[in-house]
Amino acid sequence: MDAYLASLQMEITFQPFDRTGRSRIAQLINKSNQYNLTTRRYTEAEVAAAEEDPSYFTLQVRLADTFGDNGMISVIICRQTDRKTWEIDTWLMSCRVLGRRVQEMVLQEILRHAESNGIERLIGVYKPTERNKMVEDHYPKLGFSPVAAEQDGSTVWQLYVKDAQVQGAPMLVKSLGFHMVEV
Repeated sequence: MDAYLASLQMEITFQPFDRTGRSRIAQLINKSNQYNLTTRRYTEAEVAAAEEDPSYFTLQVRLADTFGDNGMISVIICRQTDRKTWEIDTWLMSCRVLGRRVQEMVLQEILRHAESNGIERLIGVYKPTERNKMVEDHYPKLGFSPVAAEQDGSTVWQLYVKDAQVQGAPMLVKSLGFHMVEV
């Protein structure tokens, strides 16, 4: 599988939310159901507010390969809940890139930014729906530990940044437009 993935010559690009991508970001948030951990919905105005709010970390993710440009394939919104914690409010991904280990590369990028911002812990929530059963084991597969199970079937997971061990994938990584703050 690794040889096949390497043969695709994938290039993954990470950027914060911006005006250029805003419409597509809102569209993905409002239409993605299967690979969507919480299925929260946001308007373009709410996406714009997250772009400007320093308590949010956002990612728009694009993927290209030897066959062409897949466009925007993933959207992440992390919300700072205290001085040392980010809650992953939204994590969704296009089903057309399943099996390419994109989620591992996305988590590596989240961890890189979390560490540079003094964040020690990530919290992830899975809210089950009829359509998103395929991601019920998303967080445990990425090394998160269980924290709580709610009566509505939601589960809460945590990952300590310093303890995270995430296997990468054979991809060229581009990280654009971030203002890194080294702690």
